[in-house]
Amino acid sequence: MKSVGTNRLDSGGFDFSPPTPERKSKSWPAKWVGILVLACALGFGVLYANGNDTPQPTWEWKPKSYDPPVQYAFIPDDAKCGRLNPGLTEEDAEPPLVVCTEWRLRVNYKRGDGRQDIGIPYASSCGGRRGGVDIGDDDCTSDIELYDAASQVRLSDAKRRNITLRITRDGHRIAYFSKKHLRFMGWDLPTAQQKAISPRLDAQMLSDLYDLEISPDGEFFAMTFAGDQPRLLLTEFATGRTTTLEGFCTVLGMSRGASVIAAQRTCPDLDKATRVTILKPDGSVIAEQTSIDVAGDLSPDGRSIVEVRSAGQDEYIVTHDTITGETVRKSKLRLISEPNDAVGDSWLSDDEYIVRASTPEFGEPFGYYRVNIRSGASRRIPDLGLDPGGKVSLGAVFIRD
Repeated sequence: MKSVGTNRLDSGGFDFSPPTPERKSKSWPAKWVGILVLACALGFGVLYANGNDTPQPTWEWKPKSYDPPVQYAFIPDDAKCGRLNPGLTEEDAEPPLVVCTEWRLRVNYKRGDGRQDIGIPYASSCGGRRGGVDIGDDDCTSDIELYDAASQVRLSDAKRRNITLRITRDGHRIAYFSKKHLRFMGWDLPTAQQKAISPRLDAQMLSDLYDLEISPDGEFFAMTFAGDQPRLLLTEFATGRTTTLEGFCTVLGMSRGASVIAAQRTCPDLDKATRVTILKPDGSVIAEQTSIDVAGDLSPDGRSIVEVRSAGQDEYIVTHDTITGETVRKSKLRLISEPNDAVGDSWLSDDEYIVRASTPEFGEPFGYYRVNIRSGASRRIPDLGLDPGGKVSLGAVFIRD
């Protein structure tokens, strides 16, 4: 993040020198001078804050250890990042690569329980009601603005792209594109460790970026690039070592410890089957098959690839064997009684998958549901609102009682 220097207030034309005898009767009392200086300072602060859509910190942010797990990350529905041609000052040689940093972290925690200082000022809301039930005054929720996490980058004068952010299911590790470092960073919140998981990226490389994933245990980060040189970058968090696997455009997920990786050699075309390759972390091929015709998500244990498929007015959750690609189960989704469109989101556990439902006509949200891949039984996740934000990345979805 670019460090912003300390703002200074000049005298503004006022004379603060001690009054001479002949001037004394015309000078202001000291207390009024102090009040005037304070008013000027406050007024300047208000003007400075209102002159920027996204206020930036006036210090160099250094993450601190933070214990509460992240429930989810989101970009607000009313995010203001929409102008394609922001105005430039004479000092700007060219527009910045990172144009928006609108990602927020939603966290729930008990007041005074563990370390709760992430190194960024934020407000908390404690007590009240949740889900129609009174909660204690020590039960708190905060939305933390990530000043360093890019939500949108500029690829050219008239082209931008959104940048995703990923969270592990336990809510303790995050992957995001850093405005300060201009590379993807892996971040372990409880220890405040941050490590680079990609080289420094320019506009062309960000244009080629295709996928970003974290292994369920947060030990490995994977990203793929399309373009003239498709490749998969696999980075181990503990060592920071990156392995480049050439020829892969898409990653469908990793198991714990990245012992199994599901990837595709070509960018998927939903109108035709695409080959799925099952890899080890060193790039050796375990299996290849073409029987999965829609890109799905690899399970945390590496045994299954799941997809949500539409057939007429019905929605199904389909589970494939990772090695053979054979269909193991196909269950009709019955999320709610009225018609809905279902979109697969992410795995909750080895046996449950999270699906998001919305209205078919206008895409109005119906909430998130946990679906058992073996029985097809589903139930809504009450700790996630119907519409958490414009863009959402799930972490530790359940709020403790």
